[in-house]
Amino acid sequence: MAMRHDELSEEELARKHAVERSWEVAQQALANPEFRQYLDESIERVNRSTAPPLTSDEFLAQTTPATE
Repeated sequence: MAMRHDELSEEELARKHAVERSWEVAQQALANPEFRQYLDESIERVNRSTAPPLTSDEFLAQTTPATE
């Protein structure tokens, strides 16, 4: 990937903007105390779980694609 902003292709620039939007949304979500508590509790449940991990295919079958 090109390093200088003026050298980015349209696809690279779109990806860069998408990543920046993603980080902004993540930062906003983590600043929300209720969401942060939910996230911390979810992580703790996963850490205590004795269920076998999902394979990549199993995970993807249960995951809804993100929308822009």
